[in-house]
Amino acid sequence: MKNKVKLANYVDKLPPVIHSRLEKVRKESKHWHPIWTSDTSYEKFEVHGYLANHVVDLGKHLCTCQFRMLTGIPCVHACAALARVNKNPEDFCHKLVTMESYRETYRHHINPIPGQTFWEVSESLKP
Repeated sequence: MKNKVKLANYVDKLPPVIHSRLEKVRKESKHWHPIWTSDTSYEKFEVHGYLANHVVDLGKHLCTCQFRMLTGIPCVHACAALARVNKNPEDFCHKLVTMESYRETYRHHINPIPGQTFWEVSESLKP
């Protein structure tokens, strides 16, 4: 309830925790070098870095590291490619990690329940 009230007037696209994580990823992305693969839509990149190369498809929101599929936010490789094309990483976050989804999730009132000492004793076997 406290967080719901605190974030009621929050205007950023992403919740503070997600925004903070994305900023860390964005800073680390400066160590990666995106190379455009010459596709006509300027969306596919090979991103080079320490020990590994990854393929990023900005149009499909995919990277071979699978980070976005696990977290909902772009990986360092995608952030490097996004910086190359001057696009905002916040726009590439999954809908479920946005403030819009947060507000939708918590828009309902949750009824409080009394403490365990006030619960009715059941005659059923305990698990």
